[in-house]
Amino acid sequence: MGRADSKSVSFYHNLRPLTDFSNLADLSHYTRVPSDWWIILTDIRGSTRAIREGRYKDVNTLGAATIAVTKKVLGDLEFPFVFGGDGATLLVPDGRQEAVLASLAGLRELAQKNFGMELRLAGVKISELEKIGAGVQVAKFAVSETCTIAEFRGDALRLAEEQFKQPASPLEYRGSVIPDPDLSGLSCRWKPFQTRNGVMLTIIIEALAGNGHEPSATFSRLVRQIEALFPGGMASANPGLGELRGYRPTGNLLREESRLQKRGLSFRRLVRIFEILVAGFLFNRRIPVPILRRYVRDTPAHCDFRKFDSSFRAVLDCNPDQVRALENLLKQEQESGAIFYGTCQSDQALMTCLVEGLNPGEHLHFIDGSDGGYALAAERMKFQKKGKTSNT
Repeated sequence: MGRADSKSVSFYHNLRPLTDFSNLADLSHYTRVPSDWWIILTDIRGSTRAIREGRYKDVNTLGAATIAVTKKVLGDLEFPFVFGGDGATLLVPDGRQEAVLASLAGLRELAQKNFGMELRLAGVKISELEKIGAGVQVAKFAVSETCTIAEFRGDALRLAEEQFKQPASPLEYRGSVIPDPDLSGLSCRWKPFQTRNGVMLTIIIEALAGNGHEPSATFSRLVRQIEALFPGGMASANPGLGELRGYRPTGNLLREESRLQKRGLSFRRLVRIFEILVAGFLFNRRIPVPILRRYVRDTPAHCDFRKFDSSFRAVLDCNPDQVRALENLLKQEQESGAIFYGTCQSDQALMTCLVEGLNPGEHLHFIDGSDGGYALAAERMKFQKKGKTSNT
């Protein structure tokens, strides 16, 4: 299989980041992903059941682990991805997908053996979806001066996900396996954020076309209306603005760490244990180490609490009046035929981290609502589509 040319490989790196989140509702700010790139999808089968059994932290950890593994495989190559709570969507250039998929297959084995969970994995070339009229566009959003995240639009992601979740999907990866995936960039050590205002509200919105509705116009309208509900805009509802309450108990972290590594001691595992012990000591005792103080200060600006991945997703720290206003707004839009949506309420937000270093731009923090978050919101939206129930 041939490799993508250098221009194709570097296209995402060369995108100019947007700084105004409201612009991301407008499709004109997105760039078509080259046809020779691949969509890679990961998903935890039975995640809703696992969440109801209280295992939402495990679900989040494995979902974020798929991104951590891919980043290690691709090294310095900048690529777009989005965290979905119980999995992820990743775009990689042609020629790199086999190494990524094989390493993720190694993670799939680890997930089954150490977590008792089934990680599903699929890959499809964008050109295959373009044959049936489905493309994918991407934009880059600067969450801070030094940190960016990808935003997606287009039917290709939705179509790929629908095909992927079918029984015995032809997209599912069944190729070679590279064992012992490198998860050294994954960090899931912080205690959850407690709500400052009363409710952590997780939202997923899918805009519909037809009957006088156009998705870009719908998203633009909704983003403006949601922004207006918060005195400081959506940025003021970032769960990451809450207090970092320290590391979770060391014993729990060491047990979790053992599940992210193959059995037995290794240099990599010893390094991770040392990091947990030292970082826990320094953070929990608030020892004023300058680089750690900067890391804590920068964390809120490095949180992906709102994003587009063909749908709009957000975890917002709301007061009860804002929750009622949001639910009423979304219900009205759904009844008008403009959207489908799902929500989930909790009193905490989980943070799962990719940490390549402690300097600005070297860490990114995935936010999900506790008690189900994105996975339960997605399930409720699915039921809404089938006309079986409404959100409650």
